[in-house]
Amino acid sequence: NTIKRKMTSKLSKFSKGSLSTVSLTSLIENGDIKETNHLDESVSVRIRTGLVRAHSKRQVRVTNWAETVEATVEQFRYPTSPNAVIDLVKQNKKIRCSGALHSCAPLIESQGIILSLTKLDRIISIDTERRIVRMEAGVRMHDLCTYLSDYGLAVGTLGTIDWQTICGAVMTGTHGGGLTIPSLHDFVRSYTLVLPNGALKKVEKETSPTLFRAMAPSMGLFGAVVEMEMAVVPLEILEARLFVVPMDDVIHCFDSLMKTNKYARVVVYPTIKKATIWTANPVASREAAVANGATNNVGYANFRNDEEKVMLESFLDLCNENEFEQADEVLERVLVSQISRLNHYVGQYNHVLCLERNNGIPHADIEMNFSYDKYKEVLQTVFDYYKTNRLPYYNFEIRTTNQDDAFLSCCQSRRAMWIDFQAKASISKNFFEEMTSLLKQYGYRKHWAKGMDNSDPRYIVD
Repeated sequence: NTIKRKMTSKLSKFSKGSLSTVSLTSLIENGDIKETNHLDESVSVRIRTGLVRAHSKRQVRVTNWAETVEATVEQFRYPTSPNAVIDLVKQNKKIRCSGALHSCAPLIESQGIILSLTKLDRIISIDTERRIVRMEAGVRMHDLCTYLSDYGLAVGTLGTIDWQTICGAVMTGTHGGGLTIPSLHDFVRSYTLVLPNGALKKVEKETSPTLFRAMAPSMGLFGAVVEMEMAVVPLEILEARLFVVPMDDVIHCFDSLMKTNKYARVVVYPTIKKATIWTANPVASREAAVANGATNNVGYANFRNDEEKVMLESFLDLCNENEFEQADEVLERVLVSQISRLNHYVGQYNHVLCLERNNGIPHADIEMNFSYDKYKEVLQTVFDYYKTNRLPYYNFEIRTTNQDDAFLSCCQSRRAMWIDFQAKASISKNFFEEMTSLLKQYGYRKHWAKGMDNSDPRYIVD
């Protein structure tokens, strides 16, 4: 309520014109406000992974988390039932669906309305014997994880955040970081969607195998998914470790690292020629891990805490001023701080895997998927490039995923290594074009939610 009063007061000078304080208030009510920033001629409110901006141009716009895509507040609709979705589909010609606005791709750009499914957030039922959960499309990943943990169960794989809606994560091909574990859509067993004519259709893996394989990832092109059934797995307690190695050592240990750990993630810092290696493996109990020297972690263990995020922002500021030596000294301190917190700990499955629970620093992404068999050539090419070129960000990340059979999956018919390049949105375009040009020779497939607006459509089709 305090935030609403401040926002209404701040926005009152923009009276008349296209600004609607009612719609802004509605959007605030539909989000989980993370932070507020009062700027000169604008007001920003962070809503989970999205951002609302009220500008002096007399309009209110919403951006995705990466701040690479915008839409107007007035475009959003918040249906609370499948019937409400059907009505909106029948009444509108142009529709895009949205979840938590985490995707870096321009998926919410629409010539018509944007159908936010965040109010379809019921977990309908669970079959603990078959390990199948039935839920509406807008359930948040963290809410699902909490619900399942009461039954000793968990989501089959998780990315590094859990703010997404379950359907948004599935439809964009969200993956985790384990060579034996497939992407999230591989755990789905059925979809119920509203077709363009307003009809409801259930697509099941067993009875409609061809259409099912096309459903995800598909970015919502077949219709608006309102309900899903998903297979879940036993809840694990994970023992995690973090350590630093020279960047050049990564290639030599990579295959062993990925094959001997259930979960693994490599974060490379080229400007200081170092990398952090993070691993996590199931353990019999917290007590067993603590006896082995691990710190007992009750809640989420963020890969970067607030102090480290401030240091990374300082790194970027120093780089903008060409103070590279000072910037790299800051980066060294970040790694020291991380190791002091995360060198060896134990925690619940989702609390360990969701490493960016505090959302990290907003940035644009381009995540490229390569056949795992090519990891040596790809990594050598990237490492050689950064021996003579300075990365315009502080790191890039490497993970692996098992293959699946979805038609548009980046992991279709091949185990994969992912490299996630990141940059501030303002400078990302040229940098991402450099990376795609450098690595095109290895036949990459690009994550549907990251960097697709930096792609040549002809390459994607080929």
